[in-house]
Amino acid sequence: MRISKILVPYDFSEHSEKALSWAVGLAEKFDCPILALHVVQPPTYPPMMTGFMDPSQFEVSLQEDAGKKLKDAAAREKKARIDTRVLVGEPFWDICRVAKDEKVDLIVMGSHGRTGLAHVLLGSVAERVVRHSPCPVLVTTRKASG
Repeated sequence: MRISKILVPYDFSEHSEKALSWAVGLAEKFDCPILALHVVQPPTYPPMMTGFMDPSQFEVSLQEDAGKKLKDAAAREKKARIDTRVLVGEPFWDICRVAKDEKVDLIVMGSHGRTGLAHVLLGSVAERVVRHSPCPVLVTTRKASG
């Protein structure tokens, strides 16, 4: 097996930090780069709010803020070559699209491990990525050692 590029979806949670840590270890072993990706979901606005603010400017500021935070997270990992990218869109869909477009060999992502009603109501980005990914997916949890 050869891994030449790893994608790490990053949502700034402990779970994604753990996934990035796993990815760094794998990247060292396979001498490959990591692409850290954050997908900003566009907020939904009540119609009355659009008169007080420009939604597109708000999305740009969310994207810029996420970009700075993602670069900081990548900079903390000194042992790996990490590129960062921030998109506005639907997380599971964009993760799979970027994996395909970038010819990623492995996705390493954290899971919040929700079960029951929380899982039904919130869904699981990790579960949807596993089902639709164009490449293998390694799902980590906060408790996973590595």
